[in-house]
Amino acid sequence: MNYSALFIVSGLGVNTIASLIMLYPYLNINRYVDDDLILKMNMKTGKYYQKKHLKNRKLGIIGFSLFAMGFVLQIIGIVLER
Repeated sequence: MNYSALFIVSGLGVNTIASLIMLYPYLNINRYVDDDLILKMNMKTGKYYQKKHLKNRKLGIIGFSLFAMGFVLQIIGIVLER
């Protein structure tokens, strides 16, 4: 296997992992009615945040970053192929 194919396959693997990470919040089987009401208070500002939405935001950022990295790996693989 040459380097270009290795970059392309690893990029596709990273994109697959990213899609699973972004899908994870929607696969939660144990959903409760009061999940949206779980709050966390920021001690510095005194504001309340919903923990569930903070977790989904972090997972979204991680998933998007992995998608970007996977596409960059695929682009490197295509450039090396020429």
